[in-house]
Order: sequence, then structure tokens, then C-alpha cells
Amino acid sequence: MKYIQRENLITPSYLSRLNDLVSGMNGFPWYFLSEDVSYTPSKDYNFGDVNLMDIPDKEKTVGFVHVLMDREGVESPWLTHFMPLCDAINDAMPHRIVFSRIRLALLLQQGDGEPQHNAPHTDHEEDHYAALFYLNDYTGDTVFFDQYDDPCGGDVEHRWWKAMQQEYTIAHRNTPKANSLFVFDGHQFHASSNPHGDCKYRVSLNLNFTSEHDLFADT
Repeated sequence: MKYIQRENLITPSYLSRLNDLVSGMNGFPWYFLSEDVSYTPSKDYNFGDVNLMDIPDKEKTVGFVHVLMDREGVESPWLTHFMPLCDAINDAMPHRIVFSRIRLALLLQQGDGEPQHNAPHTDHEEDHYAALFYLNDYTGDTVFFDQYDDPCGGDVEHRWWKAMQQEYTIAHRNTPKANSLFVFDGHQFHASSNPHGDCKYRVSLNLNFTSEHDLFADT
């Protein structure tokens, strides 16, 4: 599995300010997803005509999201708070990148014990890079699988059916660490996990972007 990992991306004071912002104490709006937080209700970023009834219950997770921007034209008034972070991410890449979606996701504990991972998915069916930035130390690994979506593997509906039917084997686990960035191939299936233990919630910044160059060429 190819990936890029960066740590200590922004200053501690800026990181602290972002954590305070998303805590809700300053009126930051979170939007509830009652079916599954892995799939944003947006035709541009759903993996085809997703039928959430097909997802096993153990992989469904309700949660909260806030879309800061996407290529459909959504631009949140809160985006400006995150632009220095986006600049830092761009500067940390070996080549210039262009963001197509920036989304915050908030997961809560579900039940007792360490949870299973949520639904394996990709964020978009076209070629792209995906990345996760963690605002704090959390429990609840992001799980990456050996399986990839094949952009030449038929129409989107067929690729969705295959994604629901295939067996998944774990290639890598990434434990959320404050001020760390993890970049991977957008066609690689991945899944979040809910926080557990003393960790009451988990916030990640999910990013999708493109580049005219191969970002993994030197990895």
C-alpha cells in the first residue's frame, strides 16, 4: 500500500483553535446523518446509486458531518478557518494539489467494547487522492483494505454491487494522532471505526484532491 504520512503539520496554537471550533462551543454546526456517515447524501460523492439497506447493520454508523467545500459548489462560511491548514497540506505534498472536497466527520461511541469497522467505501468513483487529517488523539482506527475499486471495471452500479459482495482483507490500520495527515489512493477501500474507551468522540477532516503528478512516485 502506498501512502504519504505527515506529522506536526500546523502549529499547536492553530491546532488548539480548530479543536475548540469543532467542539461546538462556538456555535459550529454539525449535520446529522441518520443512515450511515460513510456516505454523504450528494449525487456527486455517492458511489453510484447507493442503497443503504444493503449495508450490513454492523457496518452502519450514524454520525455528524459538515461539508466545508465540494465541487458541486458547496462552500461553507466556516471554510476560511481551515484554509491555513489546507495551505499546509498543499505545501506538504511533493506536487501541487487541487481540492475537490473537504468534509469534517464526527463519530460517537456505539455500544460497549471496541467496535468493528464501519462500511468499506471509496469517496468517489473517479481518479483522485484521499486524505485524513486528525485534530486530536482518538481511539477508532481508520482501516485500509487490500481491495481497490477498478475505474475500468464497468459502470458505477456494477462497481457498487461488486463492492457490496466482495470479501475484504485488511492491509493497514491507522490510529488517529493529533496533527497528523494520512494520504492514500482514492480508489482504495477504507473504513472508519467508532471511538471507544475513554474517547467520547472522534473528529476527522476528510479531503479529496487531484494532482497533475504522481504523488507516490518517490514513496
